[in-house]
Amino acid sequence: MYAPGVLRTLATVACLSLTALAGCPSPGTPPPQPPPAQPPQAPYAYPQQPPTYYPPPQQQPQQQPQQPQQPQQPQQPPPPFQRPLLPPLIGSAAMQQEVRTVLAELVQNLGASQKARVQGIPLVFDPGLEVNAFAGCEKGAPFLAGTEGFLLAADAIAQTKATDEMFGTQTYDAYCKLVIPQILRSEKASPGLPAGIIPQNVGGDPRRWSRARELFQDIVAFTFGHELAHHYLNHTGCANGQPPGPNPAVIGNLLNSLIPITNQPNEAAADSSGAINALDTGAARLPAYRYSERGGLLLLEFFARLEQAMGVNPLSPVVFLQSHPNPQLRIPILRDVIAAGWYRAHPQIAR
Repeated sequence: MYAPGVLRTLATVACLSLTALAGCPSPGTPPPQPPPAQPPQAPYAYPQQPPTYYPPPQQQPQQQPQQPQQPQQPQQPPPPFQRPLLPPLIGSAAMQQEVRTVLAELVQNLGASQKARVQGIPLVFDPGLEVNAFAGCEKGAPFLAGTEGFLLAADAIAQTKATDEMFGTQTYDAYCKLVIPQILRSEKASPGLPAGIIPQNVGGDPRRWSRARELFQDIVAFTFGHELAHHYLNHTGCANGQPPGPNPAVIGNLLNSLIPITNQPNEAAADSSGAINALDTGAARLPAYRYSERGGLLLLEFFARLEQAMGVNPLSPVVFLQSHPNPQLRIPILRDVIAAGWYRAHPQIAR
């Protein structure tokens, strides 16, 4: 592009060289007057605008490839508590120690006033084979006692019931049919489990031994909960928190030298308080094995078979003259009244 003054000079040169063709004026002719001078124009310039600055493109973070979303797994409940397998109780010393352990738990779960009455009462074991446990006083001091026969019978009941429960056998019936007639004929007959009652193919199963020990504990919890109740319910009249009773090392055959003071109303009251004590203690042991009314039902069922074999009619007026209520009358009271009432008061515990 050229400025206007330069265009006029070019036009004159063109006329001088192309006069004839272009009809330019001759040299003698005054030149035409130029148009009025225009003020000089500045060279064309683009309109000035404030510069526009664009921020540099931001570097986008590198996108990680998206992992496919895993479907949310429903929350699984925790696995149920698995009770450890218990070793078997072999021999009288092991059974006696088990009774002491259960008895300590029963005392611990009594109310404050009841515990104060019976804390520290000694437990002794009579060598007799009669199936019995009792509360008594010696020279005005309280004690609890169990016989060797009780230990053997509780072990036999527990072992046979555990076997039948797990393997569908009938070993408890076989035990009762063999042993009950023997112990009714002779006080020297042992209520222990005879050889051959438990099938050899299941006899050594550790699960069976563990279950048998649990049932043994259940029987002990009801039995000695009952005997403790005789003391703190003041049936013996000698348990008032005084020093412990006789030394087991110097006691002979307690059954031959002592006659427990009992009567049927006291026995019914001891059944109720003792069963509740066993149930409370069992609840306190959770999630370990829970003592329940089952031990009492097992023991009373065994006594019911004993009385039935003796020919005792539970509805005969004679049974109301005995020191203890008939087992066939005690069973429904324990199951349907005492235990049922406890479970209604403890709905969080499954029966």
